[in-house]
Amino acid sequence: MLLFVLSACSYMVDYFQLHGPLRWALIISFMLLKAGFIVSIFMHVAWERLALKLVILITPLTLLVLIGLMAIEGDYTFLTRIASFVR
Repeated sequence: MLLFVLSACSYMVDYFQLHGPLRWALIISFMLLKAGFIVSIFMHVAWERLALKLVILITPLTLLVLIGLMAIEGDYTFLTRIASFVR
């Protein structure tokens, strides 16, 4: 039932024609909530030991942090190149 409610809320974002950062924040929030619910209940992670939960959750979070750091470095490199070519 909770998955249905979250899906309905996600649909309501489009129904009310929200735009901009609010729209994307809501869509991503509902997506992450639904994914967490599916993983915890349907994949039985809610009943696993803490060590297994940490192995399952920390690996993707670490990858996301590393991807974010690479994106920041890529932006810095791109902006530095633009600044040096403009002169």
